[in-house]
Amino acid sequence: MLRRLRVLAERTLDQYDLPDPAIDYYGFETNLMYRVRAGGSWYMMRLASPGWRTLVDLQSEALWLEALARDTTVGAPRVIPARDGRHVIPATHPGVPDPWNVTVMTYLPGRLLGHYLTEANLERMGALFAELHDHGAMWHRPPGFTNRRFDHWLSRGEPDLITGDDACALPPGGARDTIDRMHRLVKAAYASIDPGDLRVIHCDLWHDNIKIHNGALCPFDFEDTVLGYRAHDIAMAMLDLLESTDEQRYPRLLAAFRSGYQASLSWPDDPIEPFQIGRLLWKLNWIANEEPEWLSQSIDAHLPVFTAFERTGRVVKPPG
Repeated sequence: MLRRLRVLAERTLDQYDLPDPAIDYYGFETNLMYRVRAGGSWYMMRLASPGWRTLVDLQSEALWLEALARDTTVGAPRVIPARDGRHVIPATHPGVPDPWNVTVMTYLPGRLLGHYLTEANLERMGALFAELHDHGAMWHRPPGFTNRRFDHWLSRGEPDLITGDDACALPPGGARDTIDRMHRLVKAAYASIDPGDLRVIHCDLWHDNIKIHNGALCPFDFEDTVLGYRAHDIAMAMLDLLESTDEQRYPRLLAAFRSGYQASLSWPDDPIEPFQIGRLLWKLNWIANEEPEWLSQSIDAHLPVFTAFERTGRVVKPPG
């Protein structure tokens, strides 16, 4: 299959005005990535796995990146349009059963921010979030931009196997009762957000979706671009920070992030911790759907996080 996808990628590049492009395999996790060399410049070519993100999702990503390049100094990648003007090409090839949505972007130099989680860099990261949140609120979204909102811990149509009357992955009892309480708490947190806070957000801007180059932070991987809320966007990134550090460093790094954010934008009124609990519910539900043999063990590992949150309002470091 990889050989066929490489041919698909090479033939799709024929639709771009890139001089003598040559591709190198870069990686394959959720999406298949190639680095492209053309005319002395480097680009990234992403083949989005079928079913992972919709064409509208990826077109929305491209529209926001185009606006950020025009309106801000954010060092995000630029989407390279094909010769016919399309930002995303649904590409097919014999022997490849489904279309793969292809996007070509400029290549970002630098190293992942995760290697440099200092207070100074977290302050820069907070300033970056504020700039993105400010633009996401003021930008007039063009026709074709997604109308999907992230206003529940499940927001992509996934079946809920762990909460409510239809939960089939968990037997009745203590663990299910705890998870149901977390579900109600998170649902109430989303319901209480001021609707006026709704804006375009990145929705997955953790530290390893940011590169640092010559002291500047450069965000990438905007494929989750969606309408959402600032507290949710911050909560996701800070949960990843907690998981990557420890409970001693995390408060200092969070304070630095907040200082950078508040230098230009007020901090959201809504606490971020309920949305972090919602992310952990999403994780357990993903396991219930995709790797059910690990669900019982994963729930046992997460129950102390939930009970600690009920007791203190704090989120302790989740299990790896």
